[in-house]
Amino acid sequence: MKITNIETIALTVPLLRPAVIASGSATTGFHVLIRVHTDAGLVGLGEASPIASTDADTPGSIVEVVSKRIGPRLVGCDPCRLQDCLALIHTAIPGNQCAKSGVDIALHDLVGKALSVPVYQLLGGRSRQTISVIEADIWIDTPEAMAAMAKEAASRGVSAFEIKIGKEPEVDFKRVEAIRKAVGPDARLRIDCNEGYAAGTGLRILRAMEALDLVYIEQPVPRWDIEGMRRLAEALDTPICADQSAYTPQDVMRLLSCGAADLICIKIPKSGLGHASTINAISEAAGVRCTLGSMLPLGIGAAAIHHFAIATRNVDVEMGGVYGSPLDYFVDDIVQSSTVDEDGVIRLSDAPGLGITIDEDKITRYRRTWSLAVTPP
Repeated sequence: MKITNIETIALTVPLLRPAVIASGSATTGFHVLIRVHTDAGLVGLGEASPIASTDADTPGSIVEVVSKRIGPRLVGCDPCRLQDCLALIHTAIPGNQCAKSGVDIALHDLVGKALSVPVYQLLGGRSRQTISVIEADIWIDTPEAMAAMAKEAASRGVSAFEIKIGKEPEVDFKRVEAIRKAVGPDARLRIDCNEGYAAGTGLRILRAMEALDLVYIEQPVPRWDIEGMRRLAEALDTPICADQSAYTPQDVMRLLSCGAADLICIKIPKSGLGHASTINAISEAAGVRCTLGSMLPLGIGAAAIHHFAIATRNVDVEMGGVYGSPLDYFVDDIVQSSTVDEDGVIRLSDAPGLGITIDEDKITRYRRTWSLAVTPP
């Protein structure tokens, strides 16, 4: 079997509500569907889902990089030589992690289909049967509005919350305090600063927040400030989780070698399944647990996250953070059925590959044309 073509389709799907974090906001999700075609008629499905405020990739750059840099390297290759193909992806061009990850996901789906096994078998087999994903993201707003969002979610049985902060330290404390009062002492709260603090300011406000009983603190300082992360990890009792600082295995080696993180947040849309497995292995060897973030993908990216979560023993699903259904965030999805049941539990079948089917009518509805050209002012 040989790869004959790699197809890219840019998509936009509206969010149910604005997603506001420290580095920016969004009302629409930007995605690129990636199809890896073969001479055997099998097609691998992948997805890139960049977030404008945190990633260098854009839909236009992903289409360009996959079409002109990654695709030509892979055409003619046997996808079942998966490690060789992944090496070709990562040496095709520096950076461009979302583009590389989308192709990586498609290759895993393709190889699973070729071997008639689910992707989680390619990753080592099941380490757990199911995962509950009943939790809520609380986007930045006023303390009162955020507390109301959390209270409404708690009324639906949600007991784990990721609170987005990182804009105004003093108001951030009021935000987290209001949510703790709204949901009670038993709810699991974790905060995501999205690089919003300087290390000195962060230490003062995060030390105060520790009294509110946090599960962990995610990416409190800019991704480049490894020393600042190390100082916070040393000074605080609450675990520090690295996200934007941990895109590649090399990033994670640097973080863990200097004690700059207590947890590593793996995001399949930024690392792909191949590098995610390497990042997990490095972390596990260092005695560090991993969590799973998302970058708000649609159904293909969600399925890839779910296969990795089911397969990977070192991922701490009890801490929360495993992405659920895209329909919790978007007005629609592009797959015919979700890998999350209606009761909020991930249950994967033994279907080959990712086990999903694209809804072609949805692709037509949400398809967009993107260009790298810059429009003059």
